[in-house]
Amino acid sequence: MGKNATDRVHMRDLLSIFKKEKFHDGLSRSGKQLQKRYKCFQKILSETTAVLEIMADMEEKAAGDYLFDMQYLRSNLHVISHKVPHIIDCLNKISDGKYAELNGVLRRVESEIQAILSRERKTEKLTKDVVNRRGRVKNLLRVKSPTPLKGRKVLIDSGIIACKGVGTGNAYVVNKEGDLNNFPEGAVLIAKNTSPKFVTVMNKAAAIVTDAGSASGYMASLAREFRVPAIVNTKVATKIIMSGLEITVDAFNGNIYEGRIDEVIELDQIRENLFKNTHIFEILDKVLKKIVPLNLISHGENLLKPEFCKTLHDITFLAHEVSMDEMFKISGGPEVKEGEAVKLDSKIPTDIYMIDLDGGIDNRLRSIMSDNIRSVPMNAFLKGMMSMKWPGPRPVNARGFASAVADIALKTSHPRDKVWGKSFALISREYMNFCIRLGYHLSTVEAYAGDNIDHNYIRFNFMGGGASFDRRIRRTRFIEEILEKLDFKVDKSGDVLNARINRYERQAVEEKLNILGRLAVYTKQLDMVMFSDACVDYCIQEFMRECCSR
Repeated sequence: MGKNATDRVHMRDLLSIFKKEKFHDGLSRSGKQLQKRYKCFQKILSETTAVLEIMADMEEKAAGDYLFDMQYLRSNLHVISHKVPHIIDCLNKISDGKYAELNGVLRRVESEIQAILSRERKTEKLTKDVVNRRGRVKNLLRVKSPTPLKGRKVLIDSGIIACKGVGTGNAYVVNKEGDLNNFPEGAVLIAKNTSPKFVTVMNKAAAIVTDAGSASGYMASLAREFRVPAIVNTKVATKIIMSGLEITVDAFNGNIYEGRIDEVIELDQIRENLFKNTHIFEILDKVLKKIVPLNLISHGENLLKPEFCKTLHDITFLAHEVSMDEMFKISGGPEVKEGEAVKLDSKIPTDIYMIDLDGGIDNRLRSIMSDNIRSVPMNAFLKGMMSMKWPGPRPVNARGFASAVADIALKTSHPRDKVWGKSFALISREYMNFCIRLGYHLSTVEAYAGDNIDHNYIRFNFMGGGASFDRRIRRTRFIEEILEKLDFKVDKSGDVLNARINRYERQAVEEKLNILGRLAVYTKQLDMVMFSDACVDYCIQEFMRECCSR
């Protein structure tokens, strides 16, 4: 079978998921199954976040700054023991039971925790001496550590403290994962976003500072485990701090100073863990070793398997990551039927159908306008698409072909379905899974944009094209470089590209989705005019100038 025939078969298979059915009120059985699947996904997100927040609080108590007792420990363990089974149950529902083994892992970990508690029935009370000592340390910090120190240059005084402490050293900006290979001993890691992969250099890092992220995220937990001072969500760290600049990170008061600040360093050195030699602290320390360590990171993202899970953190991490993988697949599944969807009435030259999973559309009309969409991520993406001039980028040196594309896209005499195919979206108030067909390529954009930063993410997949392989490769390089400039982590294989970004605030997610909408329009048929590497460079500059600076 020739290449053109193969492409036609491939396109027919892709479009076969859109079976024509009579529209009716309500969703069919498959539509209801999609809604249930989404509800399970939401449950995993919320319960995982709740467990991580409890873990973060317990780790903070272990730092010795707050009083607690056995009741605190037992009540938190009780909450976790109820939430983790729900997480596992929901994960198995959306993955058709692939992760049933996690129940065995959970039982083993809970048994180990109960064995620790049964051996440690006695509860030691803090003496007045310890309490008084705690008061003196707090007064000392309050008197000698003003916020900020006068006469010292403060580079950043915003952000969230993920792990308390003080670190000083030369800044080292990590723009991509490969930069970690050259991380110098004693440097301060500066990055746009948090990543569990930072664990590979935490034994060398003096501190960690990021633009985005949260204190209950996976990297934050790892930083606390390794006792690396960390401030996240500063929003401006990579813009203000350059590699090589000596800085002092005060992750007690949330200040980052230029230079080495001995007063701050000395305050950190005189601090003491008030519970270090107490019985209650020893119990908490032993229990946390069964809860907090994240062992899955050492096995890599492609080996997220129950057999590698040893702690409750491993279970929640696996569930969170795998659930997103499972949800990413649903827009192309055989259960999606056109008859269950409503059609978007817009000027975009492709037919877009939508299924409302939960609050994504304000009514159940057969056809809707953009004003009827209540989905935050979908609105952001569509606004980006509709802000562009169709049919897309200016041709660099392919006037004849570009004109033909414009003619096909804009003349009503050409049936849109035959040229552009159909695009399909599953949406809720905070979620979208949008399978977009424009021309001869297929993109899938999945996003969650809500008020909880730990839930928010964007995933992007791009594949296909009708030009020669070398031109498709150039277009993929163009997309890759644009996405990397937008802080995405990108994996590319040939002319197939996958990108991902996590834990940004809702507004930032909306802004990035808006740009992705513009990118979808700009790249339509772009492989046809990618006749040289110089053309790629030109298009990158043009897109960044005209589409990312608005």
